[in-house]
Amino acid sequence: MPEILIIVLFITGGLVLLYFGADWLVQGAVTLALHLGLSPLIVGLTVVALGTSVPEALVSVQAAIGHQGGIALGNVIGSNILNIAMILGLSALIHPLKVDSHIVKADVPLLAGATFMLVVLLEDFHISRLEGAFLLLCIVGYVIGNIMTVKRTSPEEDQIEGMEIPEDTSKTLWRDIGYLVLGIITLGFGANFLVSGAVDLARLFGLSEALIGLTIVSIGTGTPELATALMAAYKKSADLAIGNAVGSNLFNIMFVLGIAGLVAPLDATGISSIDLYVMLGVTLLLLPTVWTGHVLDRKEGFLFLSLYIGYLYYLWPA
Repeated sequence: MPEILIIVLFITGGLVLLYFGADWLVQGAVTLALHLGLSPLIVGLTVVALGTSVPEALVSVQAAIGHQGGIALGNVIGSNILNIAMILGLSALIHPLKVDSHIVKADVPLLAGATFMLVVLLEDFHISRLEGAFLLLCIVGYVIGNIMTVKRTSPEEDQIEGMEIPEDTSKTLWRDIGYLVLGIITLGFGANFLVSGAVDLARLFGLSEALIGLTIVSIGTGTPELATALMAAYKKSADLAIGNAVGSNLFNIMFVLGIAGLVAPLDATGISSIDLYVMLGVTLLLLPTVWTGHVLDRKEGFLFLSLYIGYLYYLWPA
């Protein structure tokens, strides 16, 4: 069998496993969290966002273990650009997005600050174990802050519009534990296949690992966020669409890079300042929408999508 066909099978198989693994993981984790008494808003901002970031985490950790820092960092940077520029852009084209949840509104400026912090940390194009530990402490503080904030909200505010809540979680407890375990196992195999295929593809065509991470890998690991956001936009649930993208980006920066950097120091081989500034730029473009209360309309969605297409055009070698 030709080498390219084997590589394509590895990448495709990895993406399929990541998609279904993330879906099973989120399905099991959400119901378990609700069964343990966590509120719907906490589940939406933490469990769902963490669950959809697990593919990025496993891929980046796998890449870190193999000393492929370009894939690990490119995966996170590319995913964060994709979550805002492509996913929210497409979502706004389907239906204009207006944020009502005050916590989601607060998370967008927080994401801008976290993105700026990452740009500063990557000034030397390196994430050390100490910096990885610092990022993990940041995500712990973020989760605790969310829990404390939600405890001060009224029951009417304690929800994200569009999030489906099971009526009786106890009836599906063991089934959802099974989904959780199956999702974790499936994600592990998917991450291994995807990273192996991506590295082989880069070597076969002489492409940099960073380029593969910024494009193919980030698009593949971003499929859970894409599916969630597009469905939320179709159901006219702007809070869920934007909240998932923003929460996932925060987890990508602090949790994914934190745990990957703690496993092994990351060298941003092939990552350029342009990649970092594009990530920061599209994040800052979200601020006027949440600060002014304006809708992220179809024109702005088209702008975001155009920026993403232009970025891909800039990245890909002639």
